[in-house]
Amino acid sequence: MNRVRLAQAEQAVTGESPLWDDRRQVLWWIDIQGKRLLGWRDSGSLPALALPSEPGLVALSEDGGLVLGLEDGLWRYIPERGELTLLTPIEHGRPGVRLNDGKPDRQGRLWFGSMDKSGSGVPVGRLYCRYPGGDVRIVREEVRVPNAIAVSPDGSTLYFSDSPSQEVLAFDLDPASGELGDARLFARFEGNEKPDGTAVDAQGDVWIAVVHGARVARLDRHGVEVEAIAVPVSKPTMPAFGRADRRTLFVTSQRRFLDQDELIRQPAAGGLLAVEVDRAGLPAFSVRL
Repeated sequence: MNRVRLAQAEQAVTGESPLWDDRRQVLWWIDIQGKRLLGWRDSGSLPALALPSEPGLVALSEDGGLVLGLEDGLWRYIPERGELTLLTPIEHGRPGVRLNDGKPDRQGRLWFGSMDKSGSGVPVGRLYCRYPGGDVRIVREEVRVPNAIAVSPDGSTLYFSDSPSQEVLAFDLDPASGELGDARLFARFEGNEKPDGTAVDAQGDVWIAVVHGARVARLDRHGVEVEAIAVPVSKPTMPAFGRADRRTLFVTSQRRFLDQDELIRQPAAGGLLAVEVDRAGLPAFSVRL
């Protein structure tokens, strides 16, 4: 039986986007409404970095730094120098919108979304792709809450969810060109459960944090739930594989919108969870600048 532990008790308003940095042996993650970049390693927590606006994602960059998605675009961050510079402007002229969820593919393209930052679910968001060199294309519009962005091990499938739909879609993807083909329904959740962030393992199974489901669900290539890891929070937000063997599953979580009684029952809400699993995840790919 999987034993879930609380690795870092940060009480993030909305913890998101866990990322294993193998070079530094650090698990990076973000607190969206808290406007913080957080870091954890075996020896303890790293000092939090205050950010100028709400973050929505963190990824590795090819130069050894990080790429942060903030409200107005993609920013390059070098932890050792404390250097934060604008890399690619996004969503200029659209106040009240922020970036949310995103991952690079093996070719260095960054797939990411945007949304209304109030959480109201107004469909003003988009799904984007940033190509190496900086070209950015709008892939999908009228998105409410973009999530579950990940690419299959062979690079031929892009997973994506507009979470309020309770559906996860699978798009055919040309690994060479980045062109998307037809979408098909990959999985659907019922009741008040919603798919949030996603990680893919080396065998191609998809691990999804289920908001209001208190679990991380492992789905096979057909979208069938074949394993569930129960977590001590009702709103897990995203899993990520880490450590050298990529068999530790880190899971972020949310405190936002929980009432006082729920917070008392869920002291780990907003924290970073960790659990050992028997499958290895894909390595974290880097954004080609």
